[in-house]
Amino acid sequence: MHIRQKLLILLLLAPALATTATAQQVIIVSDTPAKAKNDSTEKKTITLGGHVYDSFTKAPVKALITLMKTDSTVVDTTRVHIWEWGTSDGVYWFKVPRRQAKYILKATCDGYEDTYADYEIKYLARNREFEVPRILMKKRADDDIYGEGTLDGVVVTGTRVKIAYKGDTVVYNAAAFKLPEGSMLDGLIRQMPGAELKDNGDIYVNGEKVENLTLNGKDFFKGNNKVMLDNLPYYTVQTVEVYNKSSRESEFRGREMGKKELTMDVKLKREYNRGALVNTEAGYGTDDRYLARLFGLYYTDHTRLSLFANTNNINEDRKPGYNGEWSPANMPQGLKTTHQTGLNFTTEDQDKTYEEQADVTYTWSHADNQTRTLNERFATDGNIMSQGFSTNRQRDLRLSAANEFMLKKPFRLWGNLAMSYSHGRNHSESSDSTFRQQLINESRNASLNRYSRLGLSGAMDFYHKLPWGDEVSLSVSGDYSQLKPSDSFSTSETHYAQTGQNDYRNYYNDNHNRNYNYSANAGYGVNLPNNWEVSASLQYKQVYAESHNSNYRLDWLGNLDDIESSLNTQLPTLNAQHSLGWLPSNDQLMTVLDADNSDSHIHLERTYGGKLHFFTRGKNEDRFFAVTLPLNHVTERMHYMQASLDTVAHRHHTDFEPTIMFFKWGKTGTRQLYYTMGISQPDFSSLMPTDDTTNPLALHINNPALKSRINHSLNGRYQIRRDSLQQSISFWASGSLTQRSWGTRTIYNPTTGAYTFFQDNINGNWNASLGTNLERPIDRKKRLLLSETLSGSYTHSRDFAIETLSAADIMPTTLDMMATREANTSVVNTVYLEDQLRLTYQYGDFTGGVSGKAAWRRSTSYREDFQDINAWDYSYGLNLKYTIPVAKIDVATDLTMFSRRGYNSSMMNTDDLVWNASLSRSFLKGKITARLMAFDILHQLSSTQYSVNAQGRTETWHNCIPRYALLTLAYKFQKMPKGKKQ
Repeated sequence: MHIRQKLLILLLLAPALATTATAQQVIIVSDTPAKAKNDSTEKKTITLGGHVYDSFTKAPVKALITLMKTDSTVVDTTRVHIWEWGTSDGVYWFKVPRRQAKYILKATCDGYEDTYADYEIKYLARNREFEVPRILMKKRADDDIYGEGTLDGVVVTGTRVKIAYKGDTVVYNAAAFKLPEGSMLDGLIRQMPGAELKDNGDIYVNGEKVENLTLNGKDFFKGNNKVMLDNLPYYTVQTVEVYNKSSRESEFRGREMGKKELTMDVKLKREYNRGALVNTEAGYGTDDRYLARLFGLYYTDHTRLSLFANTNNINEDRKPGYNGEWSPANMPQGLKTTHQTGLNFTTEDQDKTYEEQADVTYTWSHADNQTRTLNERFATDGNIMSQGFSTNRQRDLRLSAANEFMLKKPFRLWGNLAMSYSHGRNHSESSDSTFRQQLINESRNASLNRYSRLGLSGAMDFYHKLPWGDEVSLSVSGDYSQLKPSDSFSTSETHYAQTGQNDYRNYYNDNHNRNYNYSANAGYGVNLPNNWEVSASLQYKQVYAESHNSNYRLDWLGNLDDIESSLNTQLPTLNAQHSLGWLPSNDQLMTVLDADNSDSHIHLERTYGGKLHFFTRGKNEDRFFAVTLPLNHVTERMHYMQASLDTVAHRHHTDFEPTIMFFKWGKTGTRQLYYTMGISQPDFSSLMPTDDTTNPLALHINNPALKSRINHSLNGRYQIRRDSLQQSISFWASGSLTQRSWGTRTIYNPTTGAYTFFQDNINGNWNASLGTNLERPIDRKKRLLLSETLSGSYTHSRDFAIETLSAADIMPTTLDMMATREANTSVVNTVYLEDQLRLTYQYGDFTGGVSGKAAWRRSTSYREDFQDINAWDYSYGLNLKYTIPVAKIDVATDLTMFSRRGYNSSMMNTDDLVWNASLSRSFLKGKITARLMAFDILHQLSSTQYSVNAQGRTETWHNCIPRYALLTLAYKFQKMPKGKKQ
């Protein structure tokens, strides 16, 4: 029997086997409840745990829990942890002998009355965890337990320690950082040791990307970090905690079930957990630059309502005086005006049995972009050069809304509903030319696109633990999307220099589609001896996709004699009889249908799958190891219609995509190891025996024999901490290997400069990378902080070499010709090294630093006509922030030199000295803040990018916002309950 068939049978039988084992276990337990345990049984343990809350506010309490026998003999003690799942739960647990027993639990905490709870373990079966009913503690009068916080014995408020550690959680004490009046959360994160804030809102800690940014353990405009970064005042923050958050499934089941995600949770000060605050800021600057934003937050112990709105035309919000990371390669591209508003609402009941969250975001934006490119393609008889220039004007409107619900008792239930709508319009113009020793072709293009897209989705997860310890789960999900209308108008003029011929085309494209899918998954989990668990699940999924792509040649309508037919060195502006966006009557339109380049298809896909999940965890809950074995059988049916082709095609495949995970955490650091295998199938419509000739310079031929792509990925991370020195060292390594990569076989016509593309499988693509990060103070008083990140990568890129053939040899180009033709290959090896060093000094109101960064890229190939690439990007500079004591003016500035060497284009080999500065002053006890900011004072910024692979290299330049000065005025209002003070 084939191994895949064996696995499928095992998956199908697993629930039945588990049910049988359950029945046997129940009989044994009920038949011998008082049977004496042998020595081996006495050594087995189970977990006994629960939660501790304030009896009035239901906030978690950091209590000391004492476990006692019924005669008050102390068995063990532990402290409540609030960090375990990254939520607002106070969690504790004990390891006790696996037997029936009665216990007394005592909770004590400064400011609270001692509280007792009784618990009896009655029914063992396969249970490995027992949950004690929640303990509610009454607060003593005139006591405030939040006056001084204790983190597992480390006091952070009295000594102003910047960093403390709780297990695998890193805790930054906000009060230990000095920031100017009016600073927001982004200013705090930029100062935190080991943390790095990118311009797009991405956050990295010790070189690892933060996947979730939460507020008091809950999502806050998930996916849009900048809302919280730009609007939450720094003075409201108590701590910022960084930890590896468990998945929703792990939280449901009370143990690790999969890969964790690095999460940064912002904890508000106690007094800001109830009340309201409003922040608003507006500013105007040179070149008509402006900025305005509003943020409101209303908070109770169980409900949060936030509202934000902003508008600006500066396309970025980086602030001077931090790390000077204004690299031209990372500049925001183009000029952009954004208007955005949103609302977020979260609530929970006092007993914390359910949570609900809703958010709505509405955005409309205008973007104007310019791009210049220089491209070199590696060919068999000499490389081919091309350069181009394009302008793009984009107008977008986006609306999204989502609601999420979670029920925790008497069973676990999670649900989500979401809606998105977008509407846009894009107008672009471009010019391109191709040459070797002389000009081959040049073209001018213009296009207009209009679209409307609607998306609806929903999901539900159910989980319940059975009395005998096993678990059942059920999940269902579905979504619907529609793209209609989706209209595209394009005109192109191409001049072939060697033949003197010209080609003019005027296309209208109508491409609308409709899709839906739904899936259901049912699972059963069993606890096994020796701390192992196994679960099995079955899945069904159905996907439906309907697409209609119609191309019309408007230039076939006639009456276009007045169009300029000859192209000179300076190409004329496209001057068709009608402007872009014009359409004739329906009767006329149908007469110019380009049937050979139009198609419709209906695709139906069904997936029948199963999954085995093996899992074990350490006795001290400090590690886990998991193996997931999913097996899916997919059947597909497609009705494809195009010109003379009208066919029904079928495809089926079985995919096995295992994952292996290991995770360990503790006081000295963390270790992670993650392996996954992924299989990607080519789009079914791309396997139809058709071609696309809409672009005269790019003919695309489908390959019906294209096979699936298999990718293997291995990632590891190791972190060491020395808490006494506030030192952290991280090491990471990763590698990937792709089997049957999708390469592109390319034939080049030297007469016209046209390309013929044919996708095919190719092996030999892999890469590897490694890096290390060091963070530590280097002086006794810990005012001087050293940070260094060193990384390197090696990429082995293998693709098909571009072949140059005469027009006679390649005309006509057919599927049979491409499929039977032998192809040469090209291999490029690229080494990339980067070192970033930063030294920061803080004393009182002064913070200063110096930084340097160097990146080296070297690409080589065995090809004789390949010119090795040696390119350098390096930067160095300084930054400082200082509050002038008498005037109380905050000064911030940074000065950085960005340099590039080794690029083919002289426009890329530049030195850019970037200087930014700001002055700010607060009034009325910080309620009003005036700020003057100057960006790119020396007018040096640009945006450039560089890429290289086995088929060529590309250098790209983008326009970016010019230098400007901006004067802003900010106001904050706050209202707190009586008795609370800022």
